[in-house]
Amino acid sequence: MGNLTRQDYIVKLLMQKKKKMSVEELASILSVTPTTIRRDLLILEEKHQIVRTRGFALFNENFQKDYDGHLRTELFYNEKQRIAGKALELVSSHSSIFLDSGTTILEFAKELNQCTDLEDINIVTNAIDVAQSLFNVNQIFMPGGVLHHYSKVLFGIDTASYFKDINADIAFMGTNGLLNCPGLTVSIPFFLDIKRNMIRSASKVVALADSSKFMCRGIYTYCEYSEVDVLITVQTPENEAALERIRNSNPGIDIILA
Repeated sequence: MGNLTRQDYIVKLLMQKKKKMSVEELASILSVTPTTIRRDLLILEEKHQIVRTRGFALFNENFQKDYDGHLRTELFYNEKQRIAGKALELVSSHSSIFLDSGTTILEFAKELNQCTDLEDINIVTNAIDVAQSLFNVNQIFMPGGVLHHYSKVLFGIDTASYFKDINADIAFMGTNGLLNCPGLTVSIPFFLDIKRNMIRSASKVVALADSSKFMCRGIYTYCEYSEVDVLITVQTPENEAALERIRNSNPGIDIILA
């Protein structure tokens, strides 16, 4: 299981299989009793991460879009914290940064908020929860726009134009997934121009993605790997081949493993 909790590993297995798995099958893979697995499944069901049927479990495909951010943050939480710590090493004092939306970006924002070594950091974001987590940071800039109902992200024509006119040292970007696609993805079309303008206006692009992102993808590719300077992620046996393909096809990208 590596550094994953048992419950995260169950979710990972269900995401990979993309079909029902029995309690007995999960118990055998994880070397625990069926009773232990049933307890785990009850907790995961309460978090809306899985759907239970009699003796079986299935990953909840609607989980990423239908439930509150704090529930999504808990998924692969240890990985997100490690990625956030690595991302913090790339920030220096007196810099301006874009912060995209997403639960890994949110963890990074929390790390930034607790860091006392950085001075005069200017942060620009259209994510409400990200901005709220940065109460210790002096300079936070946000555009106007329409608030998206579940992602807590501002969007609109004015929002996209706002990012076109700002220069940033680094853009820290999230993704809906990296499975069999040419770069970073998103599933909400309203966010496409905003993310693309962030990338165009930044001197350096850093993508943050936990290992679950290699098992899914969004509908639209908003940024190809050739536009990404750094990818911070966690290597697992399941995504090792994908990471090697990204390295070989994009020699300019620096992959940092958390």
